[in-house]
Order: sequence, then structure tokens, then C-alpha cells
Amino acid sequence: MSEKTIRGNVNDTVKMSLLCEVNGSCPLCRKDLIVKKKLKNVRVFDVAHIYPLHPTPHEEEILKGETLLSEDIDSEANFIALCKECHKVYDTQKTVKEYRQLVAIKNEINKIKELSVLWDKQTLHKDISVVANKIGLLDELSIKNTLLSYDALKISDKKDDTFGMINEIKVSQFILSFFIPIKEALKDLEKQEKAKSTFICSQVKSYYVLLLMKDFNQAQIFEKMTDWFMKNTGITDRSKSEVLVSFFIQNCEVYSKC
Repeated sequence: MSEKTIRGNVNDTVKMSLLCEVNGSCPLCRKDLIVKKKLKNVRVFDVAHIYPLHPTPHEEEILKGETLLSEDIDSEANFIALCKECHKVYDTQKTVKEYRQLVAIKNEINKIKELSVLWDKQTLHKDISVVANKIGLLDELSIKNTLLSYDALKISDKKDDTFGMINEIKVSQFILSFFIPIKEALKDLEKQEKAKSTFICSQVKSYYVLLLMKDFNQAQIFEKMTDWFMKNTGITDRSKSEVLVSFFIQNCEVYSKC
């Protein structure tokens, strides 16, 4: 059977889509899938079928009852970009563990794709940038004068095992230092236009719920919300965006049912 028959659905557009899915690196060994040769970018990857297109009797037996990513085995939903070495090993020495690993990777990719579509629809009120700018204008003295008390800290009551100790320490410090100034900035917005800060808080809560519905854990939600704030505020300093997310953790929009 010819390569064209076997991979009839794999044109250059599909290949580039698969390459972008894995951010240009083999998801198994992390090798670059594009290399430069004589000033030209050369693709050094294969398009692999996660579930084999023509399974051997052994593969049919070991993969019996396993999750299929698509009813159409020869479709992009069942493809993944792998370096040539990993593809060869996977095709010739396939195990259930490796199959499940690739299925999990592809499912995570699909979650990110769905999130990107939601991201385009879930924008923040433009005046969140006013609050973001407030963070950058604070000096050490003003922070010391507005520290939140430890008694008011709620992060330990909200975090779970997926959040991680480093995140907890970082977010706790952000809350203690910046919660009150951000609260004041939101109050200033409220004076300009009734319910403006309430609207922003409801948008944050809504996006958090969407992430929760997509089954992201707390550490992943923190990262995704940080990215979202950066996109909507124009912040290029990631730590400032993390400060904003930390505020909404304390303020009950994130990691809370209140």
C-alpha cells in the first residue's frame, strides 16, 4: 500500500497543525522537530498514528478495550507528531503504557485547543488594565502601609494537593502585599461606573468555572488564568499578572464556591 493511500489526510497544513500542537518538540523525548540545515528549516518528524492504522494481531490484543481518540483511525484526531526515532520505537515495540501516554498527551492538546476557542470569547473588561497599572505604581513604602493581616489570609483553606507548595508561598505573599491596593483600585472603578468592578469579578469567576469544567487542576488553572490576564491587560511582566490572579483567589472568584 502506498504512502499516499496510507496517509491520504496528511497534507502540509495538517503537518504544520500537528507540529504546533506539540510546540515543535517531540512529546516523548523533547527533541526539536524542525532543524536548520544550510540556512533552511527542515522538518525531522513523522506523523504517527496513535492507534495503529493496520494493527498487528499482537497490537489488537494489547489494545483491546482501550480508548480510541477517533472512529476514523486515519484522521488528524488520531495523529501526533513524533521525532523519527520515537516513531520507529513506538511502531515496532508498542506497549499499552506508551499508547495511553500518547492518548493522554493528545487529550491534553485537545483541552488546550478548546480553551483557546473559549479564550477568544472570554475577554475581560478593558479597565482591568487600570488595576494592573496600579500594581506597577506601588512602591515599597505604600506596600508596607497596606499589608493584609495574616488572619485574613484564605489560601490555605482553598488550595488542594495539586496547587503545590511553591505556588502557595508565592500567592500568599502576593495576597498579603497587594490585596488592599487592588481592592482600592476596583473601588475607584466602581465610583466611575456602577457595578464595573462587580462585572470584572464575575468575568473572572466565569473563566475560572470554564477551566474547572475542562478538568484542569489548581496549578494549571493558576497558569491559564495568568496567561489570560496577560492577554487582556497587556501586561508583559508575568509576576504582575500572577498578583492579579492571587487577588481573585483571595477575593473568592477563584478556588472557591463563595
